[in-house]
Amino acid sequence: MQTELSFSIVFTQTVNFIRNRFWSIALISLLLNIVSSLILKNSVDPVIITQLFQAKSPSAFPLFLKMLLIKLVLFIIIDSILIAVIYNYSVNNYLNLNTVLSRMLPNVLNMIGFELIFLIILPIIFLFAGLIFMILGLIVPKALVVFLFAVVAIVFAIFFNAIYYNFCGLIAQPTTKTFFEKFAECNRSILTHWRFALPMMLIYFLVVFVISLFNTLDNNIFLSVIYSTLLTILNIFTICFFYRLNMLLTSNKSTLEPPEQNNSLII
Repeated sequence: MQTELSFSIVFTQTVNFIRNRFWSIALISLLLNIVSSLILKNSVDPVIITQLFQAKSPSAFPLFLKMLLIKLVLFIIIDSILIAVIYNYSVNNYLNLNTVLSRMLPNVLNMIGFELIFLIILPIIFLFAGLIFMILGLIVPKALVVFLFAVVAIVFAIFFNAIYYNFCGLIAQPTTKTFFEKFAECNRSILTHWRFALPMMLIYFLVVFVISLFNTLDNNIFLSVIYSTLLTILNIFTICFFYRLNMLLTSNKSTLEPPEQNNSLII
């Protein structure tokens, strides 16, 4: 009997998937964050960049751009590894490095394509949004403009993160589709199945908020690594949720669709 797909079903399956592999996922997350922290520490020092900005040094901005570039590269590589790990555990009961490494390059290429598209789109969106709110500031009270800006910013953050994590879940499974086909499918899926994406994103931001509160209690390297590790585990959970969602939606679609009939005449 076909069971109607719901958020609770996808969420419960994701919880079970993570729980059954929690310690290996936690260890992978910890190792990735230790390595990335060491790379960042030995590449650029945020304190020095801040001091250079305060001194109005001309070398401050290039160092700042270097730090952003290193963080972006690490971000793409780490998330590509996480996506490969999720796929590995969906087809293997143990960590198979060959499976992870074979999926890393396609994931990296897809992630670079995603980042490039939004690096082009986002400045245009921010420009038009800025112009619209400037015009609104001349018409309506400032307090209302601030409120509308906050609402739009929250909605955009939820929508953008939903697209990002859905794209990560979508590329986890090997497919013959091109990048643009996967990107278009990702956007259609979020708009069509927003009832799944919205509660997951609200849970995601709530957990990020709680973890961030604990991180502000004491600022040291050890707690910073733990904080980053918890966020990485949360990222794995969120990617896994959308991966499971796409798999279940595809399974339901193939089950519910009637088989194609051959109406050609047989002579």
